[in-house]
Amino acid sequence: MRVFLWLASLAVAASGWAAEANLAGLWKNTAVGISQSTIIVSQEGPFLHVAGYGVWADGGPGVWHGKGKIEGARVKLPMTYTTLPKPGFDPKVELDLQISSDAKSLEGTWKNSLGRKGTVKFVKVNAESAPKVGSPAEVPVGEGPATETEAKDETKP
Repeated sequence: MRVFLWLASLAVAASGWAAEANLAGLWKNTAVGISQSTIIVSQEGPFLHVAGYGVWADGGPGVWHGKGKIEGARVKLPMTYTTLPKPGFDPKVELDLQISSDAKSLEGTWKNSLGRKGTVKFVKVNAESAPKVGSPAEVPVGEGPATETEAKDETKP
């Protein structure tokens, strides 16, 4: 009985980590035959918004977007191409991706409405270091107060 309870709690814990996975950021598609293929993922809880770009061999650039959801340790992501990389390319594609245990790769399959399918793997791109600025004038505006004094001044009527 103890083994059963331990396995059940392990299964619950394993399904919970993926729902809590931070997938927001930049991801590179490692598929052969597509260069510069990346997606940007915006995440709100289990809901994902994705925009992507890639250049196909024997074709051109493709641009797509989609909204999906984390379901356990998987991501279901229907996408629509707004710029087709090749004539006759199906603009409707669905991804079914497994989230790795470290949430640094998404691997699975794609399929389109024409019955074609294949494998896909995305790897998370590490964030660059924050840029160095030489003076306060170089800090982009609109990102909030630059100093504590400015923060206090903004709360006054």
